[in-house]
Amino acid sequence: MVSASKAARQAKRAAEGKDTTTKKTAASKVSSRAASKNASKASSVNGDEPEQLIDAEDADDTGISEEVKKLTLQEDEHGLSDRVTTGVLASLEASRDVKITSASLVFHGKVLFNDTTIEVNYGRRYGLLGENGCGKSTLLKAIDKREFPFPEHVDIYLLNEGAPPSDLGALEWVVREAENELARLEKLAEDILEKDGPESPVLDELYEVSRY
Repeated sequence: MVSASKAARQAKRAAEGKDTTTKKTAASKVSSRAASKNASKASSVNGDEPEQLIDAEDADDTGISEEVKKLTLQEDEHGLSDRVTTGVLASLEASRDVKITSASLVFHGKVLFNDTTIEVNYGRRYGLLGENGCGKSTLLKAIDKREFPFPEHVDIYLLNEGAPPSDLGALEWVVREAENELARLEKLAEDILEKDGPESPVLDELYEVSRY
């Protein structure tokens, strides 16, 4: 039979052990969050979209979700691209086929490719294969922003994130989203016309975006 004093000592040790476990768990949680932040930053430097490894509670406390969003856009605090590109349009301006020579792409000082030919022919489908961080997403974003000299008559639509579940096919979904965005811009232009008049400089930007 266990004496009262021994039972008291055992209860005290159990309580102390529980506190230690709690402290270790809290420390592990902090360490895990720090590791997640470092992994997110490393992913963005490598060129691919940063993975959102930080939990919602941490994002709300530090505003990190906005930072991740900005990193995903690959723009600096002034809205300028973090990418540096070169390229010469070698195909005819009015052609449906696009050929760009002497193409290069640099992201945060890292040369992703240099002195390369980019060739996109009408009616063909292409896929990008490569390791994480090799620059697949960065290349697509540079093309979407026309940082390579794609002719203006070539329409470019970049689906930069996963689409929600839908019965629509990929092309149908993209077209619908483009139509919705166009309707939003037209409504915004109407509101600006009523409020500021036709001389508003914002209208020129809206009309330029709507044209694409």
